[in-house]
Amino acid sequence: MKLKDKHVTIKDVAKLAGVGIATASRALNNKGDVSPSTRRKVLEAAQKLGYVPNSLARSLVYGKTKKIGVIITTILNPFYATVVSGIESVLASKGYTLVLYNSNEDPYKEKEAILTLRQQRVDGIIFAPIEYESQNVKYLVENNIPFVLVARKTQEENTNFVVADDFKVGKIATEHLLEKGHRRILFLNSWKSSSARLRLEGYREALKEAGFLVNPKLIYSLTPDTEIRPLLEDILSTKNRPTAIFCFCDSIALEVMKILKAMNLKIPDEVAVVGCDNLDYTELLNPPLTTIEISKFEMGVTAAKILLEMLEAENKGPIQQILEPKLIIRAST
Repeated sequence: MKLKDKHVTIKDVAKLAGVGIATASRALNNKGDVSPSTRRKVLEAAQKLGYVPNSLARSLVYGKTKKIGVIITTILNPFYATVVSGIESVLASKGYTLVLYNSNEDPYKEKEAILTLRQQRVDGIIFAPIEYESQNVKYLVENNIPFVLVARKTQEENTNFVVADDFKVGKIATEHLLEKGHRRILFLNSWKSSSARLRLEGYREALKEAGFLVNPKLIYSLTPDTEIRPLLEDILSTKNRPTAIFCFCDSIALEVMKILKAMNLKIPDEVAVVGCDNLDYTELLNPPLTTIEISKFEMGVTAAKILLEMLEAENKGPIQQILEPKLIIRAST
């Protein structure tokens, strides 16, 4: 028996299962005070009728939409794709739906995404803020919107976040190159984010501890519009060109390796390269890329768990998780 009306209601499910509407609701929402046999009858009836819960009605009753907003720079970045995969694995297991937006490193798009998610009445937000001094994070704090920062943090102190130890990322990458005998180490950094700030601090600290001066001419912050090839060709044409390049992320490192090969410079004999993120393709490159693993999937999983704790009033916060990075040494250094 299947109702011709597309809009099957919980009343229809309860009638077919031979139970009251309240019992059917508890069974469908996996409440503990329903016997296994009754739950099975209700679920079988719902499946037979093709019942789909009315999420709007449920949100009005329970005050929750079971939707979580996620804002990242772009899903095209394999790093964030893995982070989102970790987030989704937790949310799906708890019956939540993920609503994804890309900011494309644009603070205005980031703000638009936040406002749109508020209109959709999401229960909370997980996002990677573009700027360290973020007005959008201040907006979330001021409006008491539950949120967790992932991959990046901001200057706001009392926020929940899950990040890598970015200072250590910069330090261990630079220390590795110093141990390999390199003294002129070019750092192709990102911009604005906390990760960029802290990795630069780690880079500088490693040089200072080794007794070397920090050369500002070997530090570049790349914006989304920066053309790496002419920049790198200009830097490598100098007399005392760098013998090693530390890249903010593996995506930059991949581009750098392409340029070096086009310039007929051997890796690592003439120029060594280090990346960060340990993306899947890095061990397949020629030569395989030395990089830093920063627990991408775990980062997403942890961020989602923290947010759900907040929504269940178990997180009195703030919870701030800093994940340990690990150097993966391969043939590019």
